[in-house]
Amino acid sequence: MRPMPMPTYRREVRRFLTLVMALAIALGIAAPAGAVVNGSSSTPGTFGFLVALLDTQRLSTMSVFQSQFCGGSLTTPTTVVTAAHCVVNQKDGTRDLPTSLVVALGRSLKDPAIRTVAVTAITVHPSYSTSTGENDVAVLTLAAPQTDIQTIAPLKNSDTSGLDASGTKVMVAGWGSINAFGNTFPDTFRTGELILLPVGTCGQGQNYSLNGVTFLAYQPGEANSASMLCAIGINANGQIVDSCKGDSGGPLVAGEGLDTRLVGLVSWGLNCATRHPGVYTKLSAMTDFLNSSGALGAPAPPTISVTALNQRVRVTFTSSTQGASFTTFTAAVTATPTQQCVAAPIAASASASCDITGLVNGQQYAISATGTSGAGPSATSTALNVTPIAVPDAGRIKTAVVDGRKLQVRVTNSVSETPLLATRIACLPTTGGPGRSAKIVQGAATIKRLAPGDYSCSVTARNEFGTSSGPQQIIRITA
Repeated sequence: MRPMPMPTYRREVRRFLTLVMALAIALGIAAPAGAVVNGSSSTPGTFGFLVALLDTQRLSTMSVFQSQFCGGSLTTPTTVVTAAHCVVNQKDGTRDLPTSLVVALGRSLKDPAIRTVAVTAITVHPSYSTSTGENDVAVLTLAAPQTDIQTIAPLKNSDTSGLDASGTKVMVAGWGSINAFGNTFPDTFRTGELILLPVGTCGQGQNYSLNGVTFLAYQPGEANSASMLCAIGINANGQIVDSCKGDSGGPLVAGEGLDTRLVGLVSWGLNCATRHPGVYTKLSAMTDFLNSSGALGAPAPPTISVTALNQRVRVTFTSSTQGASFTTFTAAVTATPTQQCVAAPIAASASASCDITGLVNGQQYAISATGTSGAGPSATSTALNVTPIAVPDAGRIKTAVVDGRKLQVRVTNSVSETPLLATRIACLPTTGGPGRSAKIVQGAATIKRLAPGDYSCSVTARNEFGTSSGPQQIIRITA
């Protein structure tokens, strides 16, 4: 039976790493994971949220490069998420003082212009265990907001994207060792492409084969898949890609573009780049702690569009791509917030609309919006300017009957201060693309040859001032 992997998460700076790693290998115990072995050089402009944790005592006499001991991720302008074992003494459980470390932002630790920021508070998960490595997460509060740095959003327990599911491609980054012995360190951070392994490999004893290499599973009691992720990679040369000594607390990310999420933190492993997977803190299991520590920040605001109507403005909301599931949307006139409207999202499309009424035609208004979710209110969207005009008040759909690929509707009358030039029923696919429409005659219309799918349908009305649309209704064609 192989020795029980017991995390030894010690804060060690670079000059002691060779000795510590040799000792860990000799004892056959788990060592704090870190840098990327068999990874790749980082690309400038990527992983801007990645920070290095520096020991202030060493920084007083040594370089930034020599003072780095862990990594972290900027999740809001004032918070860094890192591993708890980076800031907790593993022998007696005491926690580091905020003055004992600073964070550095920059790609190279030898860049003379690298930015350092003081830490004012350290919050450790209340259930963090030094013996098992459970809940290995902490939040650092910075002395000054870093508003010019792109943050990364942690994956939350409400997210349904599956970004931390087995088989997901993920990336790890850090300044840790680039060899399995843990004694060679880069000045510029490196990255590695990994894959998340099945739950059965991360604490249930089920080995896993990847590209012809069989990786040994952690047994029950060694790893807990409820709060941990297991990941490993194999590069184009058939070499095992893994985090290693020096990257503890650094990011494990999944997704692309605006959908990129922080899914894990480098936590521990049984040596580096062996047939034992690296183990990472599962951040979707830490949502409550991150929220209470201020590390999630306000959800991104909804995206809005505005339509000028007669003495009112119609605001259409769409949930942002930043992971918030809004239950309500609120739009308001920026100068007079009491002039507002509230809407609930349409389940099929996560969009909604409402009208701000009582406005003056010909006067410009700035409209902004917020969304409310389980995490609270979002940030406020960028204001859009709009000027109400005397376009028609388009009617609404009263009844809708689907007959195969044919839609028959009855609608309320559209109202206009000047003669109506046209009234139609228009249906657009919710997934995008061209739609179909039909002329309204005596309050009724029929649209034919609709392809199967969900459609957003509304009444449109046009007069000499322009065209307006009535409230949207989602209609499904199944034939």
